[in-house]
Amino acid sequence: MILLALATSSTAVPYYAKRGCNDTCGQVRIPYPFEIGENCSVNRWYTVDCNSSTPYLSALNDLEVLRINLDNQTVTVNVSMISDCRNPVRNSSQILNVNLDGSPFLFSRRYNKFVVQGCGNAVILDEGSTLTGCSTTCPNDSVSEIISNCVGINCCQTTIPYNLKSYSMNLTSLERQVGGDAVCGWALLMDENSQVRSLAKNISHVPISLLWTLTDRDSSLIYCCFVKDNVKVDVGNGKSIMSYKCRSFNDYYEGNYYIRDGCDVSQECQRCISDGGSCSNNNTEYHEDGLVSKENWKCMYWGSVVEEKKSRAVILGKVIPVL
Repeated sequence: MILLALATSSTAVPYYAKRGCNDTCGQVRIPYPFEIGENCSVNRWYTVDCNSSTPYLSALNDLEVLRINLDNQTVTVNVSMISDCRNPVRNSSQILNVNLDGSPFLFSRRYNKFVVQGCGNAVILDEGSTLTGCSTTCPNDSVSEIISNCVGINCCQTTIPYNLKSYSMNLTSLERQVGGDAVCGWALLMDENSQVRSLAKNISHVPISLLWTLTDRDSSLIYCCFVKDNVKVDVGNGKSIMSYKCRSFNDYYEGNYYIRDGCDVSQECQRCISDGGSCSNNNTEYHEDGLVSKENWKCMYWGSVVEEKKSRAVILGKVIPVL
């Protein structure tokens, strides 16, 4: 059980970058360990170039950064998709190769989905072995361009089996059942929470979430404001890598917990402390990426427990309403 008896309330505005560094580019917040400029990020892979108010990962082929999530330990970027819509040919095949080797990034299995849209089938391969795939059917003359309700008719989706460093995507077009002509299709790995709901023929990039990892060397440059976890991340074939993560505390803290003194106590936790209690976490849940997915918190008092969002207290085995 972790008990936190912190100082009383603070009205300071949480900051996300190291002192002297900029934490925003256009409308995108850039928190440490990412930063704008080489002297601000934890290493060159996390350096962001801000060009015309648009952030790019300069060491990763200038991929556009859409958002960075400290809780999920992901960075969402725009990546290429494959399509045969310009010149659809019956039973044609296209291959897209994507590689993150040498970088601290992985394609997150938790926050991405594999989507095939149009009339065809596609598979994801790793070193020549098929990992996953799905196939669509086109029973009528119209091919939907809507991703929602993606259950196999004109669109199918599935998950990737583990966090990937690289993959190949093979799209094979099929002919429409009615009419017998070739129909264009799309194949893509995309962030499951993205706002993309339809695909137009002129779209070439889609959002995808990359899981970022921190090595032992990076750890010496990370000053977690509370707890630093060493987590194991599955990369398939019985292999895993170790990564460091600063523990987040969800509703009880705000700010950037990858910076020393970067966390600020939330108003809810401040009320608990002002009443003489301590913010406590005695149950941590993890999702399949190996990272914290949920912290179960309580406001703890000497000899009593007040559960979050419950209007009662247990004191010496008796239930006493909280007024």
